[in-house]
Amino acid sequence: MKLKLPSVHSLWLSFLRVISRFPLQVLLSITATLAWCIVVNPTGAVKPIEEQLIEFIAMCNLGLTLLLAADLYAEVNHYSRAKQWGLRLLMVLICTGLYFLLNPYFYLADTYRIALLAFAFHLLVAFAPFIRHGNLNGFWQYNKSLFLRFLTAALYAAVLFAGLAIALVAIDGLFSVKIGWQTYMRLFAVVTAGFMTIFFLAGVPESFEGPDTEETYPKGLKIFTQYVLIPLMTIYLAILLVYEIKIIFLWELPKGLVSTLILGYAVFGILSLLLIYPIKEKEGNGWMKLFSRFFYVMMLPLVVLLLLAVWKRVGNYGITESRYILIILAVWLTFITAYFLVSKKQNIKIIPVSLCILALLTTYGPQSAFSVSEYSQLARLKKLMASKVKKDTDQRASVVRYLVERHGLSALQPFTRVDLRALESKMELKAGSQSRYTLKSDKTDTAFALLKITDNSYSTNIDNRHFAPETENLVQVKGYDYVIAVENYTDKQTFKINNINLELEKVRQYGNLRLKVGTAPAVEFDVRKMAKAAVAQYKAGKLKGKPDDTGYAYLPQDSLSLTHQLGNMEIKLCITSLNSTLNTGDEEDFTRWLNYNGYLLIGLK
Repeated sequence: MKLKLPSVHSLWLSFLRVISRFPLQVLLSITATLAWCIVVNPTGAVKPIEEQLIEFIAMCNLGLTLLLAADLYAEVNHYSRAKQWGLRLLMVLICTGLYFLLNPYFYLADTYRIALLAFAFHLLVAFAPFIRHGNLNGFWQYNKSLFLRFLTAALYAAVLFAGLAIALVAIDGLFSVKIGWQTYMRLFAVVTAGFMTIFFLAGVPESFEGPDTEETYPKGLKIFTQYVLIPLMTIYLAILLVYEIKIIFLWELPKGLVSTLILGYAVFGILSLLLIYPIKEKEGNGWMKLFSRFFYVMMLPLVVLLLLAVWKRVGNYGITESRYILIILAVWLTFITAYFLVSKKQNIKIIPVSLCILALLTTYGPQSAFSVSEYSQLARLKKLMASKVKKDTDQRASVVRYLVERHGLSALQPFTRVDLRALESKMELKAGSQSRYTLKSDKTDTAFALLKITDNSYSTNIDNRHFAPETENLVQVKGYDYVIAVENYTDKQTFKINNINLELEKVRQYGNLRLKVGTAPAVEFDVRKMAKAAVAQYKAGKLKGKPDDTGYAYLPQDSLSLTHQLGNMEIKLCITSLNSTLNTGDEEDFTRWLNYNGYLLIGLK
């Protein structure tokens, strides 16, 4: 039997069929690929362009799934070309509106919204052709085809990328052609956003009726589900049940991690049930049948445990977006568990449909995760502002930071007469090309100033100072034989000079530098004392800095140098960059913000 490989002509015809069936999806795939390639190596005003392109890529993802769901719905309902293009235009307008409405680089809440919408739109693709009709077996066969096509596309894309990347490495090594990391990233973009997407679209089923009886079940899928996925779920369940028994015996509230574990078990367990749905009652599949019958029964104690874990977190710290989503998932799991235990229909379509509706309800409106979370944290902040207890006053800054980063400066309007919406708009317009992270920091600092809150837990409220020698990076090495770089991120270095072992280590507890030469006792360079002297000189007004950068202060090189004599070695530490806080009242806090770079000079006599 001959293996027939597809010809270039047949591949071209297949590509043309995809364009004919899903023209806008192919266009979005190509434009997203181009945008990704530009982001890898941006030019011009880098930051705003990069951020806009990343948001555009996210909108392309939303548009692709939303358009795919719309096209499949139009196909199964036999819409005319004009009606189908009208539906497509509506989907494009929705995504365009979202692009201008959402601003994830100003408000973290919008990042959550994009993720929730992407989740909802992907689920919509799973049931769009079956909204008005279709049997359950057809629904399962359709989603099985999508699932397997996605896995196949991912496998082909991975192999294609690996092969082409190895070819580039070979060209680089054999012909000395400089190939930078940007080339590999652009290749990854072309393969994943371009090839993988179009390949997946080519395999989307065209028939949605489905047979009344199941088709031949994929043998590989059966083996994977029966001998890998379900046994793993059983082990996972045993661990969670033992943990629940421990909680009952010790009479203690569950840890926050348990909620993630239960959700993980539920997700993979429901996925397993969906994968075995057509064959769970067939002869010879006893293990699958047993699992499908007892999965939801065993979910009952886990749902109780999940609700307890959620209640513990919300009771202490109020509702946030992540906790709201956790609450919704806990309620959804309770509903799904009750439905499959009580209902005789066992309609599996209810899983993606209910999740899609919940995701959309969570995104916008007074019932959304963001409205409820904002209300909860504002109420919590009002109580904290009214309290005089130190534990409560220490929590104010974290709540203010949360509200500003997630919902913007205007969320704090109830606490001040200043028009925060107008002030925030001015700050955003003035930001120009500066980093959005810098803008968030400025907004947070403004909020602290307006509400007269002090935050000692974050560097944005710490008055940091950068000290450097007047010669900057120029170090005099005359009279020394060796130079060793001292980097802030390197905790430990070992090297050998004239068969003598030297060990250089940063003492994180104090911020100093310790050097051990051979078997002699270690010596310590007191960088912390040096930093305190520099801070004292700065406060006394004895140091000069750059006119355009108030964060810098310059000292003579001698003030940033320390020397030790060890036998026949003279060792000198020359600091070229020293960062420290001006708040020296708290020793632990001072050490936490102390970091430095420089060189160690070693001279032999």
